[in-house]
Amino acid sequence: MSAKLTRRAYCRCAVVENFDYDQAADRLGCKRSWLEANIADLPHQKRGQAVAFCDCELALIQAMTTVIPVAVLALLGADQASQDEAMPEPEAVPAIARISPSQGRGRTRTAF
Repeated sequence: MSAKLTRRAYCRCAVVENFDYDQAADRLGCKRSWLEANIADLPHQKRGQAVAFCDCELALIQAMTTVIPVAVLALLGADQASQDEAMPEPEAVPAIARISPSQGRGRTRTAF
């Protein structure tokens, strides 16, 4: 079963400002014709024939079309590995299920 992505799941806009094809193309640095040709595969809003994009949808399009060369991925992996080495592992804490009561001291007799 696949999770259905809804607007609420990805939208972080406090105030939604919608952009038309021309404005979105300008913000993304691409041509309007590219957006129109690929609209079926891009996140967007549609009301009748009108298409609109909010900042979050433009960010998703940018992430979808970002190309990261293998050498850069290797550098990012090396950076992550060095950060992992710099951070010590947290001490293990025993699970509550393993905790048992201490042994009693036994019965003591008191003199009366």
